Formats: sequence, structure tokens, C-alpha cells
Amino acid sequence: MKYDLMIKNGNIFTAGEEYIADIGIKDGKIVAIGCGLAESVACGCGSQGSTQVVDATGKFVFPGAIDIHTHIDAPLHGSHTLDDWYQGTYAAAFGGVTCVVDYPNQKIGESIRETIERVIRKAEKKAVVDFSCSPVITDRTEEVYQELPQLIEEGFPTYKVFMAYDFKVDDTELTRLLDVIGNHGGLLGVHCENDLAIGYLADKLVAEGKTEPKYHPLSRPPLAEAEATGRVIRTAAMVDAPVLIVHVSAAGALQEIAEARNSGWSVYAETCPHFLLLDEAVYNQPLEEAAKYVVTPPIRSRVHREALWNALSAGTVSLVSSDHCAFPLDEKLRLGAGPFTKIPHGAPGIETRVPLLFSEGVMKGRITAERFVELVSTNPAKLAGLYPQKGTIAVGSDADILIMDASRTYTLSVGSLKGVADFTPFEGYQIQGFPETVISHGNLVVHKGEAKAQPGTGKLTKRNKFKAF
Repeated sequence: MKYDLMIKNGNIFTAGEEYIADIGIKDGKIVAIGCGLAESVACGCGSQGSTQVVDATGKFVFPGAIDIHTHIDAPLHGSHTLDDWYQGTYAAAFGGVTCVVDYPNQKIGESIRETIERVIRKAEKKAVVDFSCSPVITDRTEEVYQELPQLIEEGFPTYKVFMAYDFKVDDTELTRLLDVIGNHGGLLGVHCENDLAIGYLADKLVAEGKTEPKYHPLSRPPLAEAEATGRVIRTAAMVDAPVLIVHVSAAGALQEIAEARNSGWSVYAETCPHFLLLDEAVYNQPLEEAAKYVVTPPIRSRVHREALWNALSAGTVSLVSSDHCAFPLDEKLRLGAGPFTKIPHGAPGIETRVPLLFSEGVMKGRITAERFVELVSTNPAKLAGLYPQKGTIAVGSDADILIMDASRTYTLSVGSLKGVADFTPFEGYQIQGFPETVISHGNLVVHKGEAKAQPGTGKLTKRNKFKAF
């Protein structure tokens, strides 16, 4: 036999190791790792064959990144995202991502199975990297509670609910969902905010004529996030279920999570680049700029930002996702002409997550390269039920690889990004580290800045039940 693809002389990083070696790939899997692997290996019949070789000398070789918090082709908050499954995963690939687990909203009257099937029909024709989904449960009928155990068995173990907006869960529903999902081998992710308090604060601000985006963070204070986070954690403990707290932004929420983890509870926390790199000063601008940063929870002060970096190092935060939600800027501005409460909540990030965390985290010494792998690949794989099929570089794992050129510097701008989003919250950021080559199942998806994959080459990836780690 011969290898289909070989990566030569790369500086390989996993969540626990660093070493220089070659990687041999055959039939979409990693089949050999070692120094001095032969580029051609004799087959049983004695013939020789050539192998495609990627020289990774001097480059960082990582497991392909996995993003388990995206909103692709999504109607949400009175708007609709710009990208379909080709455009969204195309941007993801240029950002070093080899698998996307999306959060589609269940439609009212739709079963969760129908939600999943709807996403698969769209994604399987267009995705350029692997995909799956974690449905947002919005219509919590008896049928939904009954179908969840079987769907978990079939390879869809993760779900999400909101404690905010019109489709929020109440405490009874939250308790039952945690119990049913968690105790059948699944994991529930929760958007944690005290919606009743937020509603009151927002109405009060608007009644006082305080309608500009700068009042968005005042309407959703850190305490509203911390209170809801603590409530969810304690509810999960009551039914002995694991829980994922998504897009954590506030120090108080981190404290609740840290205390629970120190007590041995199965609690996991996610944050996003916009919370790590921006601060609430972004809202003190005219609507044309400030609307870009209207996300929920809001971007916080520098105190919270530093707390998040400390939590990354300490292990309190388990992963960094994008919460990619590419609403059109003109929709944000049109709806934002009224009170700030009407601006769609979300911003693009699927293409910038990995380069930003590598540049601001690894290259600036805030986290190690091994911790970077944990945050963008290994832990997302574990939480989604993909590990060790994905999320590591090991013999037998999928040949999903990211090769990063740490010597290359560039400036982020909406004009240079490959996605269809018409703005980036990180315009003008200086980046050190370029996702030069992205490989999925042993096939080049991106190589030296050029797209190599066609729509529909991404595959639905079946997943295992959640295992605490």
C-alpha cells in the first residue's frame, strides 16, 4: 500500500504532547506517525506508488479545529444570517475548522427529528467540512421529551436551550430536559441570563429615552448572567446531569462554574473571542459601529475580560467557540434605528476564532499551544461526542489536520476574509499565525490560502454519547 497523503517534519501538538514527526494518511485516517516515514511504501504486489506530500517544516501541526457553537443559515432575532452551509463552512475551513456542530432552532410544531433532518438536507449538499447539529429546543412538547433518548442513541447527543427571549425555558422545563438528556447520555447547553430581570431593565431604559446601543450592556448586567448560571448549575446537580454553560462573559458566572467544578460537579464552560478581546467601550460609538457588537451576553468591561483569560489558564473554561451568527449589517442598522432592544443579537466569527486565539493566546504567551489545542479541538470533540475520532492526532483518528504558519502576520479585515459576512468585530486586528493548510479526511480543503474542496464534500459525522472528563 501507499499513503494517500503525508505531512512531513511538522511540529505536532496535541492537548498533551509536542513532538516533530511525519504523519501518514490513508483512506481518510491517520495510519502512521513517526520520524522519517517513507514517502512511498511497497504494496503487497510489490509495486510502488507516489504519495502526495505536504512539507510542514517549521510549522505548527494541530488537530483540525472544531466549532460547536454556530448559527448557519439561521432565522433568528427578526433577521436571517447571510451564509448558507457552503458559505459558512467555506469560511470555517479558511479559519482552520474541520468540523462544525451547529445550533439550529426547532420550529414551532416541528419535532426534533424533523429539525435534524432539515439541517442535514441543507448541509449534505453544500458543506465543505464535516458537520452535525445540536438542536435548540424551542417547542417543548411531550413528543420532544419522548424522542430525545432515541435521538441520543442515534448519534445526536447534544442540545441547547435559552433562558432568554420568547422561546426561553422555565425552571420546570429546564429540570426535565437536564434529567432526560443528561441521564440518557446527552449534554444540554444553556444560554444563561435572567430574562425577567433583563426585560424589566430594558423596558425601564427605553422608557427613560435611553435607546442607543450603549445601553445594551446595562440592560443585561453581569449579575443577570451569574444568577442564571448558578441556578442552572444547581438544577443540573439536583438531577445529577452534566451541563454546558455557553458563551460565558462575566466573572460572577465564572465563579459559580469554578465552585461547582471544585465540588466535582459535571459543569463545563465555553467562552468566545469577542469576550476575550473586546470591552464595553465598543458600544460608545455611533450606531453604524456600535450595532456590530450587539451580542448576548453583551461584551463586558476589562475586569471580566481578564477574568476570562485567567479562567482559560486555570481550566475553569473548557473551550472557545465562535457563536458565529452572520446577520447582515444593514439589518442591524435598520432595526437599530429604534431602541437597542430591536437590534439582532449576533456577529460573525467562524473564520476568525482560531487565528485570534492562536495569535492573542499562544503567540502572546497567555496560553500554551497544548492548551490551545484543548480549547479549539480536543475539548469541543469530547463535549460533542466526537473524541477520539476527532480532536487529536493519533493513529486511527480522522485525518483532520490544521497546519499553522506562525511566522506569517496579517491584518484582519472584512475585505480579506473568505466568508460572506459584511463586517467583522475584529476589523484591523493584527494577527500572527496563518491557517495555511486545512485537511479533512486526508483531503486538502485549503492549501496555501487557496480553496481545494467542493460543496458537498463535508460529511455528517455521527457522534457518541457524552462522557464526563
